[in-house]
Amino acid sequence: MNRLTVSRLIALSVGLICIFFAYKYNKSATYQISGPIYGTYWQLVSTEYIPDSLKQSIEDELARIDLIASNYKESSELSRINAAPIDKEISISPDMHSLLTYAEKLHKLTNGFYDVTIGSLVIQEGFGPATTMSQNTIPVSLKRFDFISNNSILKKDNFQFDLSSIAKGYAVDSIAELLIDSNRNNFLIDIGGEIIVNGSKHGAPWIIGIQNPLINQNQSITEILRTDFLAVATSGEYRNKKINDEGDLISHSFLPINERSILDQSYSVTVASEESSMNADAWATALNVLGPEKGINLANDHAVAVMYIMAKDNIKIKSKSWNYSD
Repeated sequence: MNRLTVSRLIALSVGLICIFFAYKYNKSATYQISGPIYGTYWQLVSTEYIPDSLKQSIEDELARIDLIASNYKESSELSRINAAPIDKEISISPDMHSLLTYAEKLHKLTNGFYDVTIGSLVIQEGFGPATTMSQNTIPVSLKRFDFISNNSILKKDNFQFDLSSIAKGYAVDSIAELLIDSNRNNFLIDIGGEIIVNGSKHGAPWIIGIQNPLINQNQSITEILRTDFLAVATSGEYRNKKINDEGDLISHSFLPINERSILDQSYSVTVASEESSMNADAWATALNVLGPEKGINLANDHAVAVMYIMAKDNIKIKSKSWNYSD
């Protein structure tokens, strides 16, 4: 065998080895893209390649929803609605109709503990943008609003909407739908802690860590392992809090009934939904405001999968529908 033949055989062997390892790598690799949005972050992990065109579509969709539901952008649809006068028909988009319809449904189910009409209260307490505050608004609406049709509403008093408890979940749903429509069926999408997993991670389950409410750094106290679709949202007061002008410690969640920050900041609330991230996002806020005792009872009544993690001894309290972790 001459030297040229030997060289060719070596080159072929090296090439085959490289192809083998490239195949093995691609069978286990994940593709990750991320960026800033909604004052937080978004991140996508996928086992399937995400081309630049699909990434651009994701970013465009995130920006589109921002211009619908943001209370920080004066040009958003939400800001236009908040600035509109009472007793005047206001046109709304199909997206806004979906958001407000679900929000009002949950408002009724929770006997008013979940309320998206507290926008002015949130801003007054320092958790929202003062630049979008309308004049002479009230902290919480009692008269609320009416749907005139699928594309218009009428506000009955001068309140402001705050959709921060539902809009991120809605955006996660939209991105998940975009990915599935693009034949990307194995992914984890995370927008500021609102998560959807779908499919598997090369045959293995996706792992969702749930934060320890006693630790300020990211440290999971329990994990959800999941193949197939699942939306997960966590709410709690253990990070988003501040000292107000009177020197009181307050958090970003409020009791609509007394217009005060919720006092019990000793737990986190995680909701898992096999329906949608919007569902998980809104229910997590509602059950956080309700607290463990009322929250578990309501969750059991409506088959909501929720787990409270109590700061004291990290005791876990779960609804009957929770079967996603230890």
